[in-house]
Amino acid sequence: MASKRKLKKRIGTVCGDLAADMLLASHFENVNYDTVCKVVTDIASLQQETLAHVTFSFDKVAKDFANRAEYNRARNKYTSAAFRKLNEDFTKKATEIVKAMNLAIPADVRKAVTKLS
Repeated sequence: MASKRKLKKRIGTVCGDLAADMLLASHFENVNYDTVCKVVTDIASLQQETLAHVTFSFDKVAKDFANRAEYNRARNKYTSAAFRKLNEDFTKKATEIVKAMNLAIPADVRKAVTKLS
């Protein structure tokens, strides 16, 4: 990832788009308002939890390694793994939310919302 700032913006954009689509669909008939509220709440929780986990720190210091190069390799490996896990978790939860959105919205409403988006 290029920077934490870009990652945070991407998370906000994805969650905002999901919430906007759900709220747009809620104005059509045959959409359960309680389900809409639950899905939007899940989206907000996903955003909040993911943003809270974007910032993390390497639990070792340079003195724990033989030289600075080893420390940098270990830190980069740790950072890459942490960002990969964050991305996998975010994608998994976002996919679950999209599935819940598809179940909550009738097919005719989905087609209408797709045309508006």
